[in-house]
Amino acid sequence: MSISELVFYLRAMFILLFLSELIKTRFRKKKDKISWFFIAIIFGSIGYFFWISFKRRLVIKRNFNPDFNSKLE
Repeated sequence: MSISELVFYLRAMFILLFLSELIKTRFRKKKDKISWFFIAIIFGSIGYFFWISFKRRLVIKRNFNPDFNSKLE
């Protein structure tokens, strides 16, 4: 395996991980998910760094609310 193949596989894996994170994320606006999908496809690794910088403004904050009082039956 040459170095260029290794770099290609690493970049492809990085983009797939980014897309899987993007699919699981809840956005405030539906069209933002589509926009970030295209940014990931077009810009690749650089798009992920844009994602990190803009994520807080675009994503609905998750609430930690476990139900510890549920009974297992």
